[in-house]
Amino acid sequence: MPKHLSQAPASSQTPAGSPAPAATPAAGQASQNPLLAAAQKLFGGLKMNWPAVIIFALAAGLYTGIMGSIPALAPTSFHDICVSYECWVILAFIIAANCGKGWEAALKIFVFFLISQPLVYAIEVLTGNLQLDMAIYYYRTIWGPATLFTLPGGFVAHLIKRQDPLGAIVLGLGNAILAVMAINYAAQVLRTPPFHLLTVIVCVATIFVMTFAIQKTRKDRLICFATVAAALGAVVAYALVNHLMLF
Repeated sequence: MPKHLSQAPASSQTPAGSPAPAATPAAGQASQNPLLAAAQKLFGGLKMNWPAVIIFALAAGLYTGIMGSIPALAPTSFHDICVSYECWVILAFIIAANCGKGWEAALKIFVFFLISQPLVYAIEVLTGNLQLDMAIYYYRTIWGPATLFTLPGGFVAHLIKRQDPLGAIVLGLGNAILAVMAINYAAQVLRTPPFHLLTVIVCVATIFVMTFAIQKTRKDRLICFATVAAALGAVVAYALVNHLMLF
């Protein structure tokens, strides 16, 4: 019998009793950082159906209304969600990152704010922390228009899922809002430490978490960070030209 038919290739032979080689993990799985995996789950791996959006809105509105009704928390990070936008930007990005289409993100972010913001004012009125006429005024002049803006804003926010320069730039602009708020609160921390320190940490950490969890390539991550730097430079330049107080 010909030799090449009588012997199997050496590479296919396994000595008797030897265990079979372990299966090689899929590319990227073995070295997956658990923190990065958790971040990617938060920004893209959640089931953001309509019941989840409604529960999310009720929880955010309830928490914010309670925090806004406790005067002792006014100078702390727990109250910051009541008076500034950083936490709401993060919550909107969580919804956008977990929606499949732009129109879906727009509608779900709109409904999220349509439920959560009136609930915040209702709780503050019921607890006596805010007069009804002032609640109506604030909603009519601030959060009412802002809620309408979330319809086009949610569609744009969904672009952060794109793995290209456009997605990186949109994410960078959102991160720039967090960066401005972080610098603003950092200035307050320096004046009255340690109040608002938690807000600064959350803003800075979220910038890095969203960038690395949502954008997958080094190039797009660099574009995202460059957008943040450019936006901050524009804010500083505008303030200097118009003789405005920065922070």
